[in-house]
Amino acid sequence: MERKEFRELTSVEDARKLVGNIKVQPEITVLPIEEAAGHIIAEDILSGLDVPAFNRSVKDGYAVRAKDTYQASEPEPIELKVTGSIPAGCEDIFFVDDGEAIEISTGAPIPDGADAVVMVESTKQIGDSLLVYQPVHINENIMRAGTDIMKGERILRKNTRMGSREIGVLASIGMDEVHVKDLIVGIISTGSELIRPGEKLGVSKIYDANSYAIAAAIDECGGTPRMYGIIRDDEKLMEDALDRAIAECDIVLTSGSTSAGAGDIMYMIIEEKGETLTHGIAIKPGKPVVIGMINDVPTIGLPGNPTSALSIFNEFVAPVIHNSLGVKPSFKTKLTAEVGTVIRSGGREELFPVGVVRGKVYPADKTSGAITTLSDADGIIEIKANTEYIEPGSQVEVTMFGNVRSPDLMLVGGQCPGIDLLEEMTGLMFRTLNMGSSAGFTAISGGTADIACVNMVDADGNYNSSVLKRMDLEDVVLVKGYVREQGLIFTPDNHVYSLEDIINLNLINRNRGSGTRALLDREIDLLAEEKGTSKAELIKSLKGYNSGSKTHRSVCDAVKSGKVDVGFGLRAAAEEAGLEFIPVAEDEFDFVIRKDLLEIEEIQKFLGVLRSDEFSKRLPAGISTYEMTGSIISSF
Repeated sequence: MERKEFRELTSVEDARKLVGNIKVQPEITVLPIEEAAGHIIAEDILSGLDVPAFNRSVKDGYAVRAKDTYQASEPEPIELKVTGSIPAGCEDIFFVDDGEAIEISTGAPIPDGADAVVMVESTKQIGDSLLVYQPVHINENIMRAGTDIMKGERILRKNTRMGSREIGVLASIGMDEVHVKDLIVGIISTGSELIRPGEKLGVSKIYDANSYAIAAAIDECGGTPRMYGIIRDDEKLMEDALDRAIAECDIVLTSGSTSAGAGDIMYMIIEEKGETLTHGIAIKPGKPVVIGMINDVPTIGLPGNPTSALSIFNEFVAPVIHNSLGVKPSFKTKLTAEVGTVIRSGGREELFPVGVVRGKVYPADKTSGAITTLSDADGIIEIKANTEYIEPGSQVEVTMFGNVRSPDLMLVGGQCPGIDLLEEMTGLMFRTLNMGSSAGFTAISGGTADIACVNMVDADGNYNSSVLKRMDLEDVVLVKGYVREQGLIFTPDNHVYSLEDIINLNLINRNRGSGTRALLDREIDLLAEEKGTSKAELIKSLKGYNSGSKTHRSVCDAVKSGKVDVGFGLRAAAEEAGLEFIPVAEDEFDFVIRKDLLEIEEIQKFLGVLRSDEFSKRLPAGISTYEMTGSIISSF
């Protein structure tokens, strides 16, 4: 075989363009979750159940009726009768009546009739009598079913790399296997001078570092390395190894034998078997790299020098793997960031979970019982015992979780499929906390959100501006979004024709603080006026009015499962779930954005997509843009 010497080097820019156009299709395989670490999720994962699946206590204490404790104080405790004990995991049925209490352990199910848990520290039990020294309010020390994860809620996105947090989330919803992308990258290390680590080092021999370092780098990118061992500088052996790897792998990497030396022939074998796209890149270290294609399999010859090989891998191979898997490059393990809002500590040494958005740190903690604290966090900061709070603007060191990609924008507020479409079309990564419009206004006021997603209506039918005026927010703008059809959601066997029909049906309502619940309240108020009664009286006849579902999807799921007769929510959600829908009103779903962020690239992308014709065309049924979409209002 005639040796060829490369003369014209490819520029780094052209080489990056070249590898940017190389993409292979990975296989989809199913793995047990215990084997899935490091793999890339192949599809969005929706929860098939509520987490927790039942109302549970978050403290050791006594399950009570909150109203029985309102008069309790240290000087004058109230007395209740203890009627039983509920350990964690108990499946027996209990009931708490007026004047009663049941001892309960952390994690145990809340008995019927109880609506709060008083901590054991605030009580004293004497026989079957319980003295309560502090009052509790409704839902105190209780984690309600679905508080952490609602059935139907997307908990992990497609193309997320599986780590300990993601596996924990899957286990918490009962999944024991997951569909992942399998991209096999073969590694052939060439050189007669190489021996395996662990073998006795002879004269003129060196240990093969590249196979192991490159395999680890492939694994870090989300690929599956397959090592073909050390191949001596022999043309036939090299050809055989390359043929085997090409037949079995999605991408093949070789190391060594790419220069113009007497024993360097791999680049010629690649050229003979396929097509050489480039040989030699104007970069140091790592100039003698060859990029080719054999039988539609990208085949890249890396330099033999370990430093050069890893440098070329990071610059030109990792992008091919990332592009093929649909993932972003990993972030470094530690970074220094600025605290975006006050972070409070419990006065003890703490590893505190945080989210990192554009170099600013925000708390990611929900409660000690919430598994999604982990999936919403990008890393942790260490808080010392003598630190009670960390002020905004302080510099902290964040230890990142593995290959986490920090989000580009933090959105807090109401839930809407339009937000998912905005995320897809902008190409940005959103951290979206679906907590209701009230939480969105609070988050934007406190500086913990970039965008509040809101649809809060007032008594006059105006959306969002009256709340901003009442809160006296001067450092934000209101960006008008789009209009959405809201109405009654039900199965075909329930006869629903108008809002008045829900009086005789079991209703699933949205959570308090959500704009959709506020809209239903307004419609009920109008119905009460029409019927010549008060809103309060009408609400008394609505079974399920005090329920609170976090998302439109979970409302549909409750209806579809037969747990309730009717829900109130979006047409888009009803049609997605295959349910019947009767429109009641249109709402305005808007965005509140901090003024100091209006000109940053991420917000400009967001606004550009929001105003685009393509976004308008792709919105699901019942959601549409209008003449005000994208307009900015700065005075309220």
